[in-house]
Amino acid sequence: MVSDSRLPIPDSRPAKGGRLVIAPNWIGDAVMAIPFFRALKNAHPGDRIVAIAPRAPAAVLAASGTVDAVIPRAGFLRDVAAIRRSDFDEAWLLPNSFRAAFLAFLAGVPERIGYATDRRGALLTSLLPAPKRTNHQLRDYDALLSARGVAPDLEPPKLSLPEGPARRAEETLAGVGLQDQRPLALLAPGAAFSWTKRWSPERFGRLAAVLRERGWSCGIVIGPGEEAIAGEAARASGFAIPILGANLDPIELAALLARAKVVLANDSGPMHLAAAAGTPVVAFFGPTDPGRTAPTGAPSRILDRYVFCSPCFLKECPYGHECMREITVEDALGAVEEVVSSQ
Repeated sequence: MVSDSRLPIPDSRPAKGGRLVIAPNWIGDAVMAIPFFRALKNAHPGDRIVAIAPRAPAAVLAASGTVDAVIPRAGFLRDVAAIRRSDFDEAWLLPNSFRAAFLAFLAGVPERIGYATDRRGALLTSLLPAPKRTNHQLRDYDALLSARGVAPDLEPPKLSLPEGPARRAEETLAGVGLQDQRPLALLAPGAAFSWTKRWSPERFGRLAAVLRERGWSCGIVIGPGEEAIAGEAARASGFAIPILGANLDPIELAALLARAKVVLANDSGPMHLAAAAGTPVVAFFGPTDPGRTAPTGAPSRILDRYVFCSPCFLKECPYGHECMREITVEDALGAVEEVVSSQ
């Protein structure tokens, strides 16, 4: 979703010992894991807590202030070597994959804590059956924490935004002329995983046009590889709407989203970054479940149309994508008015 060329990654060669957390692989999942890291840090304030994650999620965790260091992922065997060199006392496995457990096992971490999923139970030293996925994803790790005597953190994710990323966000807005006195709406038409998670880019563009008529400044926010989506939305808007974000790292993007009065996004990394930065969000949900991954920590309005197959979590829709197509521009405008008036 976002560039990782200048990520604010702290010390990637942590001192020996401490607690390792194998972190989620996606930006939004990393945001939703922040309460887990806070709980672990609060329970063990004197211990070194280190996360291993792809570079973009690693940057999110670094900005959360809940880890002492991160190890950016560099390939399976290199990751094994990096973990082995650090001589951790225990590893917490947040991904439910066999790969995560095999990584900690091969690295020789003596305590390996996780759910008994993906046929990996024999690789764990402390394991629990996976909880039913009926609650919000924020609560997915509570059972692991409780089993080790750690009280879960029930507060929503929050991100601190350092001066450097904040300055970069201001420069980005100034560079495209979005620093006027009108309220700012940022529209994020992309989403990883599949096109099925995306509300129509053409409707995003039409929505921007109506918002502009009503006195808003508007910009389109994208990540690398989403230029075609942005182009479709821009053409539908009928005006020279700025497109920004592809050259920003996750924390710079969060700082950018923090400067908006409202963010309109699909179920995506930008949606979670905006909420963690405290910005009101209008979120479009189709094949995924807002009961599991709705934005938290900021005012929000969820737009979804549950049909007979919802939520399907499919990458291809075998029907007519009605779950997204039935959400209209008028629905989105109404949601914007509601979430803004609620502040």
